[in-house]
Amino acid sequence: MRLPVLALVLGLALAGAAAGQREEAPPMHHVHGLAFDAADPEALLVATHTGLVRLRSGAPAEWIGEDRFDLMGFTAHPTEAALLFASGHPDVRTYARDHVANLGLLVSSDGGRSWRSVTLRDHADFHALAWSPAEGGRLYGWSVSGQAGLYRIATRDWSVERLPAPGLEDVLALAASPDAAGPVLAGTPEGLRISRDGGATWRNIAGLTRQAVTAVAYDQADVKVVYAAVLRGRGVLMRSQDAGATWRRAGLETERDAAIVALAAGRGGQLAAATTSGDVLRSRDGGKSWTKVVERGRAVGAGAG
Repeated sequence: MRLPVLALVLGLALAGAAAGQREEAPPMHHVHGLAFDAADPEALLVATHTGLVRLRSGAPAEWIGEDRFDLMGFTAHPTEAALLFASGHPDVRTYARDHVANLGLLVSSDGGRSWRSVTLRDHADFHALAWSPAEGGRLYGWSVSGQAGLYRIATRDWSVERLPAPGLEDVLALAASPDAAGPVLAGTPEGLRISRDGGATWRNIAGLTRQAVTAVAYDQADVKVVYAAVLRGRGVLMRSQDAGATWRRAGLETERDAAIVALAAGRGGQLAAATTSGDVLRSRDGGKSWTKVVERGRAVGAGAG
């Protein structure tokens, strides 16, 4: 058996095991994406290796929907509360029915309770996704499968463009400005890059070069405020208040040899970060202080159920 096939089978087996334990507190050891719920500022959506989880202050962590997809890429519409976008791999039930290894671009119109594939099914595996208000709504995605690379997808009709994006390689994270005329950012192993022409061309952001940028997010209230996670032997969160011209530490560092792999920035100073250690942390004051809401893959306190 070839190694990629073996890896897929093992991943599906893990997803199936989780599906058989739905009444237990959802495990969150492998987090791939985060988003604040636009309908409930207290709720955090956590995209994991085995499905989508809702974390709400003072309530047990809960699965959303019945699907236990491996959600490798994930993003949420910032104002339409029920509209979510994702990509990744199927659970055992879906794979047995459809025999499709890559789900392409998934859309949920009911807050993650159900999903439908709208394009690139069995072709794309987006490990980074970002929604932009440009042209009435578009998605940027970095696929690691099929014809790998950067894609731009119009949400009005799900038409797809694969962008040459010369010089852009091994993208780890994407973020688009909340301003329709604003830029798109890409975190890469060699630093943070910026595009001001809809993803066609890219250049380095001088303050964050020659270091891996593993996650990036725009503040939803101030387009000049940007957060980026860098890897310096440990994960370090950086903040820019001038659209990336200068950067300062933002109050969060991981343990050694861990990285910050997902970021979400909401309104009113709300921030969330996930690490390779299986931790999820939350800030309500723009990163000055942090509270651990998931530790080693398990919800902390009331969220543990």
